[in-house]
Amino acid sequence: MQDAIIKNFIRSGEVLGELSQLLAFIRTDRIQRFESDVPFALFNSVVNYAPSEGIDPLEEIKTMKTLYHHRGQKLRWLTYSHKPDEVVNRALAIHDLMPSEVLVGMGLDLNGWRSRLPDIPGLEVRSVREAQELEDYRKTVLAGFSIPEPMADLYCKVFVDGPNQDSSPIQHYLAYLDGVPVTTLSTFIDGDVVGIYSVATAKAYRSRGLAQTVLAYGLGVARQQGAKLAVIHATPMGRTVYQRAGFKEELTITFHSS
Repeated sequence: MQDAIIKNFIRSGEVLGELSQLLAFIRTDRIQRFESDVPFALFNSVVNYAPSEGIDPLEEIKTMKTLYHHRGQKLRWLTYSHKPDEVVNRALAIHDLMPSEVLVGMGLDLNGWRSRLPDIPGLEVRSVREAQELEDYRKTVLAGFSIPEPMADLYCKVFVDGPNQDSSPIQHYLAYLDGVPVTTLSTFIDGDVVGIYSVATAKAYRSRGLAQTVLAYGLGVARQQGAKLAVIHATPMGRTVYQRAGFKEELTITFHSS
């Protein structure tokens, strides 16, 4: 489960890069990382690192930090709680790569899972297909995440418009309450694992169980499409929503930022 959580997280970023053409995924035998001119945390980061005997992590981290800074970007370095490495953590701290954000990796076994949709009168969940639905999704997700106007177009190009292609493994969902768009969710299916992303509810409609309903809907569709595991990467504040849906905490993902 822990490996599935990390793999889906990394693969989703790789696919977003391919669809938007705004970031590059670079893989060697020991390092996987993203490079981009996009100022989002994941898109200029080392997401997987395997120390090697005879190679000093202190020097390797310094080289990576210098590479990104020369490109005018901050470097983010991700570490995972189920693979602790004190040598790497000390090297990150020495080079002023300090913990800046923590996500909770959560998983749900879909074998035997049953949807428990709350009965919310007037609520309709749709798979985003039509142009108006996409525009409603765009406005709702920007408001739900409080994306500032200068970043809105760039955010949508990466997370909304790029994935909304017929060949994309990413599917957007949007909930309407009495005809008003209120909650977004996107799924990314890779093999038999479905990742849950972009869960956002307009501020005036929060704490009504809307996100749980959209989540259950998306999981039900993914299960019909062959998904056996569901994973999500939640902020500490949002994890209780997913716990109520049956997700369990498996690890933490720490972003170290220069």
